Amino acid sequence: MSPSRRPTRRDVLGTIAGAASVALAGCISDEQPLETEQPPIDDTPTRSPTGTPTSTSTGTPTPDSQSESWPQFGAGPRNTGHSIGVTGPGSSDAEITWRYDAGTPTMNTSPVVGDGTVYAPGSGDPGLIHAIDIESGEQVWEFEPAGYATSAPALVDETLYVGTWGKQFYAIDATSGEQRWSREIGHRFGASSPAVVDGTVYVGTNGDGPLVVSGPDDEEEFEACAFLALDAETGDTLWDYREFGERENIDSSPAVADGTVYFGGETSLYALDAETGEEVWTRDIPTHVDSSPAVADGRVYYGGPSESDSGPPAQLQALDAESGETLWTAGIDDVSLRTSPAVVDGTVYVAASSTRVCMGVGGGESTCHGVTRGQVYAIDGESGEEQWTAEIKTDTRSSPAVVDGTIYVGCRDGLSAVTTDGDSAWRVSFESDREDPPYVKSSPAVADGYAFVGASDGRLRAIGAVDG
Repeated sequence: MSPSRRPTRRDVLGTIAGAASVALAGCISDEQPLETEQPPIDDTPTRSPTGTPTSTSTGTPTPDSQSESWPQFGAGPRNTGHSIGVTGPGSSDAEITWRYDAGTPTMNTSPVVGDGTVYAPGSGDPGLIHAIDIESGEQVWEFEPAGYATSAPALVDETLYVGTWGKQFYAIDATSGEQRWSREIGHRFGASSPAVVDGTVYVGTNGDGPLVVSGPDDEEEFEACAFLALDAETGDTLWDYREFGERENIDSSPAVADGTVYFGGETSLYALDAETGEEVWTRDIPTHVDSSPAVADGRVYYGGPSESDSGPPAQLQALDAESGETLWTAGIDDVSLRTSPAVVDGTVYVAASSTRVCMGVGGGESTCHGVTRGQVYAIDGESGEEQWTAEIKTDTRSSPAVVDGTIYVGCRDGLSAVTTDGDSAWRVSFESDREDPPYVKSSPAVADGYAFVGASDGRLRAIGAVDG
């Protein structure tokens, strides 16, 4: 499982970077970037000398900024979808700067970013893990795990952590792509993205089965899922929690804050002691397996479906982080809220979509209710009161990322930007040469002036501001 690596422009320029920066300092100001011709974007994938699909690249690269990172799903272990140390395209017009073709059926996983590199697993066969240079969109290395990953990895201390559907969990050197360790856990890893805090990796697994139990009647049983705490240095299991239904899956990505780890199951929200795995509290509330909690200001924010069989509104809830007590519930115009909230400066942002439903019997007159639309909601984090809504495309499966006054969210076949004042900023639609149009389930990672997002056509895209 050794990676293949091709040199990037950073490798070539590394030895002269210091001299170049000194020479340019007296000639070019930060407010007047170099002007270069913008060639048209070509969607046709190119190939490396080894035959590995790489990318096509257009646009002007941004300066290398190794301090910017988006290292985990939701930007960090609290899953707030927000970072104050990074830059994105902003609210002005944006465009696709490059596309990277992973040569995989889909890239629905969310990327992470660090040290001038974006990391993203391809979901499906082949399910390689890709490291891509943020400036050029070219492959740095690729790693072939057992099975494929369907979650975002976590990047901590120059190590990439990720689990696969093949029941393996990996620690990979982020610079070289070499395997540091792997562990066969005995559980499949689904959409739960790992959170790494203080030398411990927290991650949920999927149940597996059925298993045939030998006996007089040869009964079938299902292996229950587990929530795991692994040693980040060795991969050893520190503790596991298994108090779930036999067919339950943990696809929610954990949030870790103040010594407690929070995550959702198929019917409940859980809070466990991060050191011991003991229950702090559990709450039986409406949940969606694709939604993950965010923790801020002593509250746990969580999205889930409607409690009514008649449909919307779905529910965004705020719970007390210590006790699990529900503080407020806000109605969201969605049948089953599947996205995770972002929290910034006391405001909760969540993306949702609703569909107009029509029913008719025997060719008679149809009865319709609801509307088809997508929206970003801004909810006061303390009171649960709605502050504003902004229109986006429907079929929203992507969780928002908020950077420097702009909210980025994938919806249908592209990426939309909304300001934190509720104004629609821009939308970039994705085109593909594949038979089916792409849809976006990946949540964006924002750093170094770009928003990075995967799509169902197996491509990762970098969206940057339009030059000039």
